[in-house]
Amino acid sequence: MFNRYTVLLIIMLILFSALGGRLYYLQVTSGQYYSDTANTKSHKLITVSAPRGFISDKNGVNLATDVQSYNITYTDTDESGKTLFSTLQKVFSILDENKENQDDSFELKVNPYRFEFSTSDATEIQTLQLRFLKDRGFQDSILKKDFKGKKETDLTKSETSKLNDELLKLSPEYVYNTLVKKYGIIEGLKSINVQTTPENIRRYLLVKDGIKMNSFSGYKPVDIASNVSKNTSLIFQQRLSELPGINVDNQPMRQYPYGQLASSVLGYISKINPDDEEKYSEKGYDTSSDYVGVSGIEAALESKLKGDNGGEVVQVDKQGRVTNKLATREAAPGNNVQLTIDSNVQYTTELALNNELKYLRSVGKVGTDQITTNATRGAAVVIDVHTGGVLALASLPSFNPNDFSNPSGLTEEQNQKYFNPDYESMAKAAGITQQSQIDARFPIDTSIKGNTTRRKDLYDFFPKYLYNYATMSLIPSGSTFKPLTAIAALQSGVITPDYTYTDQGYFDIGGGNLDHFYSDGALGVVNVVGAIIKSSNPFFMNAGGRLRSKGGDDALAKYAWQFGLGADPKSTDPNAASTGIEIPENFGQVYNSYSQKNLSATQYLLNIEVDLQNGMSGTNVKLPVIDLYDRDTDSKAVADIKTEIKNDIKDTVKNGTFSKDNYKALFKKLVDTDGQYKDKNITDAQLGAVADDVRYQALQTGHGSLSLPYNMYFASIGQGMDNFTPLQLANYVATIANGGTRYKVHLVDKVTDSTGKVVLQNQPTVIDKADMSAETRQLVMAGMEGVTGTGGGGTDGTAASTFKGFPINTGGKTGTAEFNTTIQDQVGRSDYAWYVGFAPADNPQIAVSVVIFDGGYGSEASKVAKGIYEGYFKDELQKLNYPLDIDVNAKPEN
Repeated sequence: MFNRYTVLLIIMLILFSALGGRLYYLQVTSGQYYSDTANTKSHKLITVSAPRGFISDKNGVNLATDVQSYNITYTDTDESGKTLFSTLQKVFSILDENKENQDDSFELKVNPYRFEFSTSDATEIQTLQLRFLKDRGFQDSILKKDFKGKKETDLTKSETSKLNDELLKLSPEYVYNTLVKKYGIIEGLKSINVQTTPENIRRYLLVKDGIKMNSFSGYKPVDIASNVSKNTSLIFQQRLSELPGINVDNQPMRQYPYGQLASSVLGYISKINPDDEEKYSEKGYDTSSDYVGVSGIEAALESKLKGDNGGEVVQVDKQGRVTNKLATREAAPGNNVQLTIDSNVQYTTELALNNELKYLRSVGKVGTDQITTNATRGAAVVIDVHTGGVLALASLPSFNPNDFSNPSGLTEEQNQKYFNPDYESMAKAAGITQQSQIDARFPIDTSIKGNTTRRKDLYDFFPKYLYNYATMSLIPSGSTFKPLTAIAALQSGVITPDYTYTDQGYFDIGGGNLDHFYSDGALGVVNVVGAIIKSSNPFFMNAGGRLRSKGGDDALAKYAWQFGLGADPKSTDPNAASTGIEIPENFGQVYNSYSQKNLSATQYLLNIEVDLQNGMSGTNVKLPVIDLYDRDTDSKAVADIKTEIKNDIKDTVKNGTFSKDNYKALFKKLVDTDGQYKDKNITDAQLGAVADDVRYQALQTGHGSLSLPYNMYFASIGQGMDNFTPLQLANYVATIANGGTRYKVHLVDKVTDSTGKVVLQNQPTVIDKADMSAETRQLVMAGMEGVTGTGGGGTDGTAASTFKGFPINTGGKTGTAEFNTTIQDQVGRSDYAWYVGFAPADNPQIAVSVVIFDGGYGSEASKVAKGIYEGYFKDELQKLNYPLDIDVNAKPEN
């Protein structure tokens, strides 16, 4: 019977049939599609890395390029995760069979358990260790236990400090075992019958930790092995069906075709430091995969060299493989940088410097007293005198920037070489076998909390590969400074071209205290040209005294600043203390009253701090032990009192202000406020002894020394406060050579985009015009020509033996500067060997500066300059059939 109930039943059947059909379609026919769509891991944002711009020399020779590399990656999905351990077992087998390395930038090491970070700075080590631990949640249990479950962002400053201290107490072994348990590594290895050795465990731990860390950025692929050979990549391609989640990617990789050549200029790149991720993320970097410049031109021009990453939004199947590209944005390559560097001159410079270092180490000694077995470091700079462009800048020992651009990461040997040197083992290998000597020269670095093994190189005995000795090392200039003293004395009129002085082999530096120069002997009557040729210390000390008598303590500095040897410390120009070079530099200072006051204030405060810490005054009077050092545990009140005391001590040194009652009151306030003195019973008489030590150190010795003339005497011969970089000295000599124009030093010639369009072109920029007459220049350059013996100035110049028979006339100045007069023999150090010069003498084109650490005498450094000239003037010299000492036609090794 067809009625309303039948109609209702039919309608219900139709509706349920439609609903059932739709459910069947959604759950069965299209079930997998919607399952993948619902799974957030099925959609991936793949970063397409932009190639970095090329870096080339002035002639277009590429010094830094990009090449494509084959990388093995793992994409985590629900399906691929089920067979992760068995998949990795097969992956590691293929890698091992083909002698490929697994990527390893994991800072937690085994055998022994330890952290290794890519830095040698104690503060950075602790910062990175804390970041490592917090990224992996080790703070959670401490917050729950000690801070009642507070969030870290809600902690006070002191609570955060306490949290950090607790985290740093966690041993590497504990951290390792906790992660192994958290990631289920032991169970996973047992399931595939792999031995649970520390080495095996760690291989799988690297991948599991990578998956965890990448999960914070959208489950990005984990790099397992990078820069594998094409043959290995094909093997993986053929076996992808049995390797769920594994893919072979092709990504650009930075390459330096000539290895170590010009590494001091180029610098290196590295993955983004965890502590810098927020900064770079805001700039659009993919902080999980992008590389950034860390030093050199790579860092200085990062914004220009780094292109714009592209990206692909893709859909992946249950095996983690791309099935559909949903959106694509092309990557844009970075700009190209052309340098002023001439790769041939750079190579010759490095070769000449390296040859001389090898020679000095092999002979072990030069002269009668200069030990050169530790001549392991040196620097050289070559500048175009008419533009300020750097033609070569070498710092040895150098490094291979390819070590850092390889995505596989540094090997343990490389990490130790660059960042974690084993000074104890190195000392023993260098013949320092007594443990007391090792402990004295390479003490445990107590600035790293909890550290009991890592040592520091207290007297800078061993070379630091990543340190740029050409731009960063501040060294006493020695006699290379004397041409400047000559210029100042002539220009100010305190000496004339005809003025002579009798060099008796010593000089009275005040009060009948004679400074003897036994190695030089008495040089007799000399004028300014002869004084430069023979390097007469008494002549220039006398000239310095005359300058001081006429113009005061800053009379020499005012001329030195014009040549880039320091800058007015009271200047408001933010670029005053700079040569202008694009890469990081230190900038040394010449002696001047303002800087000397600050330097003396710091030094004598340190002396007082040491006296009080040791409980003995500078006059051997027993003192109460008082701690003036800043401590993390100091209360604000204690910290404020210490600051007031130290500021008063500095003021006493600078200005001569002193009140014994004031100092007694301040120190009493400190011992009454700081709880560590509660039971010490420090008496009024003891506080008086402390005030007396301040009087002796800060007032009598510190302030009293400021008015003595010896500061100027020493400054006039390049000692005392005069400390400069090789780069500064090269620019100073270039300024003399070109007639007094000081140019901004620069490494970058131009920047072009990927199509070759010039987006930046550097032009020679004049920083200053020195007050130097033509007559003064002629006299000084005549003296410098006499030093090399190539300008008819005789054969007794300090570099004459080096340049004997050299067909191109040159000018220069040797220098020998002491590392430390009181301790250098005991700590295995020797004098710095300096040479500065220009060529050709009659029409200078280039200026050079060379320094060799522990090199003995400046005449040794002059040999490097000769090698540089052979490289720069090779065409002319070969036409003259001049026998070259170095192979200028050799090519840098790839």
